[in-house]
Formats: sequence, structure tokens, C-alpha cells
Amino acid sequence: MAEDRAARASRGSAVPHPGPQRSWTAMFVRTAGLRVAVLPISALCALTTAGLTVHYAGVLAFGFITLVAQLQLALPFADLGMGAAVARAAARADGSTRALQGLRALIRRTALVLLAVGLLGATVAALSGIYGFWSRVFDVPEALAPDVDLVMSLVLGVFFLSLPLGLAERVLVGRDRSDVLVLLGLLPSVGNLLAVFTLGQLGVPVAWLALGLPLSTLSFLGLCGYLAFLHPRIGIRGIPAPAHQPENPTPSELHERSEPEESRRRRRELTESTSIRLILFGGLPVLLATAGMVLSEQHGRLVLAAAASPLELSQYAIALQLYMPIYSVFYMAATVLWPRFAVDPGPELWLRANLMLTGLGVGAAVGYIVFARPVADLVTGGSLVPSWGVVLGLGAALAAQAAHLTQVNLFTDRSGFWRQAAMSLCLLAFVVPGTLLGIRLGLGAAAPGLSMAVGVVIAQVIPGLVMASRILREPGTPSSSPPPSGHGAAASGPDSDSFDLISAPAGAQQPVTLER
Repeated sequence: MAEDRAARASRGSAVPHPGPQRSWTAMFVRTAGLRVAVLPISALCALTTAGLTVHYAGVLAFGFITLVAQLQLALPFADLGMGAAVARAAARADGSTRALQGLRALIRRTALVLLAVGLLGATVAALSGIYGFWSRVFDVPEALAPDVDLVMSLVLGVFFLSLPLGLAERVLVGRDRSDVLVLLGLLPSVGNLLAVFTLGQLGVPVAWLALGLPLSTLSFLGLCGYLAFLHPRIGIRGIPAPAHQPENPTPSELHERSEPEESRRRRRELTESTSIRLILFGGLPVLLATAGMVLSEQHGRLVLAAAASPLELSQYAIALQLYMPIYSVFYMAATVLWPRFAVDPGPELWLRANLMLTGLGVGAAVGYIVFARPVADLVTGGSLVPSWGVVLGLGAALAAQAAHLTQVNLFTDRSGFWRQAAMSLCLLAFVVPGTLLGIRLGLGAAAPGLSMAVGVVIAQVIPGLVMASRILREPGTPSSSPPPSGHGAAASGPDSDSFDLISAPAGAQQPVTLER
């Protein structure tokens, strides 16, 4: 047996270690820089598209067309949170046969579940259009009702049927190609502009202008699918193939190859670890975490619309519109940590990432506080400038959210997402009454930002740092065990506390608890 281990060790270097090989700081700067470069182009395309839509459809129809085109944005949870496991498995695939088989099986079965969800959603959307549900809900004039019902059904149908393609984005994140996703993010904006211009020139009914965004988004997903599944280097085909079998295998390896029962057992483990039940259950905490976070971020407009004046709502809306692009730069750049934590959540990387993101977040918050009011004054011609309270509140929220992004990309196995779900739901339970209280105390439009800043610190930043530091000190984390030997990843059983349905490479202890 000692000879067998020595023979394996001599061949271990032939199989590449899993995970990204590039510097995380270089990828962070690259992704953030690309996002900053892309944002002005996207904004210009959006403004031009809005002008063309008003030109072709008129002012009164503009709001409705925009609502229809962006209807899919109101359904951010339609993938049931199942993409997280795919990203994590893609990051951890080490080139061994079993790891690659597990990754492909996971993608295939998750895609089948999403296809079933998509078919159901598309069917409901089509029936709603056939029976005139959309035109009645939006109180559309009778002359426009047939076009509206048809276009609404088509927009939602395209969205639901493209759900399986959304896994391609997760694969690219897992393969450490967030920079590619940032560049491809230009396609929906540019495609929508070209589609609206073409349809307007063709003189189609105005309702059909809403098809530009979903069709261009579909092209974006299609290109992501090609890169993730077919490109020879970028996607899963770029994961190094397992080393060739040696000419003189060890006696124990020969015995394993001659055992059909062993092969059947491994196939059974793979089937169990990628079961539909496990995939669906694994997506539940992701769904809850995402829902809690999105609703918390968007609660301000809803609460102000119900409890404040229209002017206060408008002030908050313009300030939030300047806030979200800045936060999106941090959010996209921080995704480079996902595949790295998935392979080795070491305390050194964790500490450096926290310090960098917190420092940059504070710097960005100061810049936002200084420049938000002048920019809003310039954009609106002086008619709508948010108060100092609004920009101070959102600036504090920006720093707080940036400080939590390391943990967002760290707590990403099943138990980690349950932690995220608990923190996000606690945040939601805090910010809504906090904003209502702030409005009653006379804070007005400043209430949502201040409530969000305090809530993120109390419900996410502090508990996230405490839980992460405790888990990183546990001896079972991969950072405390020897480096991967490169010898294949065993499939986890269905009770494994891990989103990754492929366990760590040999030599790493189980379960891995700090991975996305």
C-alpha cells in the first residue's frame, strides 16, 4: 500500500489543482475596471432607447412599454436559487473524471428542473394572454388589447423558457470569468437599442417595442451558453482533462478496475448526490436569501410611496439611481472571491478581502456623499436635488454593504446560505419598520438609507464577521488541511452539508463549510 501511495503521489502533479489560478486582486481590479467602463455605455444606450421609444410611441405609451419590457426584472427568483450549486461545483472541479461527471450531471439535472419551471411559467403566461388577463389588469384600451396580451405573453414566455440558459452565467462565475460577464452585459442594452430602432422604423404597433429587451437578453444568455458549455477554454471544456492512466498501474488500482460493484456504487453515489430532491432543497436557502436582500434594497421606494410625499419619493429615487451603479461595481468585482473561497476559504484571503472591500466601500461612500447632489442637480437641471440626509444615509448604506460583500461570497454552501437567508430576512424585518419610524420622526426621504445602513451593520456585517471568523478557526476547513492532491473528487452523499454536489479533492476534510 505504501508503494501505491508513492505511485499516486508521483502522478498527483499531472492533474491540475481545482480553482482559479490568477491573482484575486488582479481579477478584482480587472472586473471593477470593466464595470466602470461599461456603465457609461449602458447608460447612453438606455437614454437613447428611451428617447426613441418616446419618439415612436409617444409620452403616454412610454411608461407602459417600459413596464412590459422590464416585467421579467420583477421575477428575480424564478430559478429557485439553484444556480449557486452549479457555480460552486464549477469552481471546485479539479479535472478528475468523477468531478467532471458530477458537474455535468448537476448542470444537466438542474437544467431539467428549470426547464420544467419555465414550461409551466410560459404556459401560464400564454393562457393569460389568450384569455385577455394582461389587458384587463393594465386597463388597456380595447383597440390595443390584442397586441398587449400577445406581447406580454411573449415577453414572459421568452423569459421563462430561457431559465436553463441562466446556468451559463453561474458556470462562468465558477470558472472565474466575471470579467467576461461584465463585458457581455453590454449586449442587452445595445441589442435593445437596435431592436427598438428597427421595430420603430418598420412601423410595427407600439406594444411590440417592448420585445427589444427580452430578445436582446436572450442573445446575451445564448452567448453565455456558448462560452460556458462549448468554448474550448473558457467554460467547462476548459477544465483540464484528467491525466492519462499510467502504463503500469498499481496493484490496488488494478483491483479497483476489476470490480464492477465499485463502479456501480460510484454511479449510485453520483445519482443520489445530484438528485432532483437535493437540488430543489439546496435552492431554498438561496431563494430566501435573495428575496430578503432584494426586498430590503427596494423597500425604500415602496414605503415612501405609501407613507411619504411625492417629492420625498422623487428625491430618494434620484439618489438611489445614482447609488445602484456604484454598488453594482463592488458587487460584480467581489464575485471573483466566489470561486476562490469555493476551493480554499483561507483566513488570509478572507482578511485581505474584508479590508480591501471595506476600505474601498468607505472611499466610494465619501465620493457619493460629495458628488451625488451636484450630479443630481446637473441631470435634473436643478429641479430635483436630494437632501443631505438622503445622500448621507445612502452613503453609509454603501459602505456597510461593501463591508459585507466578502461574507456574501463566503457563506455559499448549504449551511452558509441558510446563514445568509437568516441575516437577509432579519435585515428585511428591521428596515421596513425602521424606515416607517424614521418617517414618523421627520426624517422623510433620508429614512430608508439610514435604516438600511444601520440594519446592514446590525443584521449582516457584525454577525457575518463573527460567524466567518469562528468557522475559519475550525480545524475542518480546507485551509487547515493539506493542498489538494489532484486525485479526483468523491461524490458527496445526499446528506452532505454542502451546495457542492462534488466533495473536496482527496486530502481535504469534509464537509466544506465556507464555499460558494
